[in-house]
Amino acid sequence: MSLSFIGPGGSFEQRWICYALLRDTVQHHLEGGTPSGRFRALHSIASALGRRIQVPAPELLQEVEAAATLLDRPVADLAISQRTGAILSLSWPIPEARQTQKLCEWEGRLELPYQDPKLLSDLFGTLVDGLRRITMPAKAGDVVQVVDT
Repeated sequence: MSLSFIGPGGSFEQRWICYALLRDTVQHHLEGGTPSGRFRALHSIASALGRRIQVPAPELLQEVEAAATLLDRPVADLAISQRTGAILSLSWPIPEARQTQKLCEWEGRLELPYQDPKLLSDLFGTLVDGLRRITMPAKAGDVVQVVDT
């Protein structure tokens, strides 16, 4: 599964799991483990699975800048939510609970999309850079379209 992002500054495609783990890691470290409303645009991207959505570009840029503060952390700080874990393990129905935990504490199995990552930037740097690039020229009213491809 991949997501295509189309914004005022261009477009790019990224694997869904990279987005999901970034969102979960942000939730774990910057929101106290559960969605707080502080990262509404980032969380809303999850609803793009199976359809096209629009996210306010200026809001997404602000949230991505906050998320970028995590990039220098070790990969041991990677987190996963109960919902992402259920999707990866093909467990249905997907739980309503959205709490997170560090990946090293999760009982499931995940092959990371990059070989031997050391820092969170090794996993999320391309996604963060792409989102910055397509949202950086954004002004009020601009949107990023997100498409499940």
